[in-house]
Amino acid sequence: MQVARHVVCALSGGVDSAVAALLLRRRGYQVTGVFMKNWDSLDEHGVCTADRDCEDAYRVCQILDIPFHQVSYVKEYWNDVFSDFLSEYEKGRTPNPDIVCNKHIKFSCFFHYAVDNLGADAVATGHYARTSLEDEEVFQQKHIKRPEGLFRNRFEVRNEKRNSRHHEVRDKMGPEPYVSEKFPLMWER
Repeated sequence: MQVARHVVCALSGGVDSAVAALLLRRRGYQVTGVFMKNWDSLDEHGVCTADRDCEDAYRVCQILDIPFHQVSYVKEYWNDVFSDFLSEYEKGRTPNPDIVCNKHIKFSCFFHYAVDNLGADAVATGHYARTSLEDEEVFQQKHIKRPEGLFRNRFEVRNEKRNSRHHEVRDKMGPEPYVSEKFPLMWER
């Protein structure tokens, strides 16, 4: 298997994704930051908070001296995630839009943008940032089977019909088997 050298890191404008980009860069990866705009609304003061988040993500890229890109998945989010949320809610169910967003936006639209447009070898997020300073073995740890009910086992893209357009989602595990502190969630093409 080829070693991932160019990692595209989804940057939300928050701390976890900024730390993920920093740690990847410190490990010698060529990192590119990408901000995804998935929602288009104004708060009660007429300000779009996504714009502030995008500015924060841009500043992180400037500080880390890595390229910055912004993509809009507002239409895709509305059609594939929010409409599904409304439909499920109307049926009396309790939908989880985050899982649907992972499937349609993060693990599909974003992944393909990173690979096809930016030439990524791998994609990472900061969603499961490890809080320990002892991160030397993060990328070498073996997978420990998780209880079936936990969110991270509900990814619907796991190794489906492996071919050139599908990919494997791999968790980079933390030292304790059932703690949610991991760094980072990264998947390769």
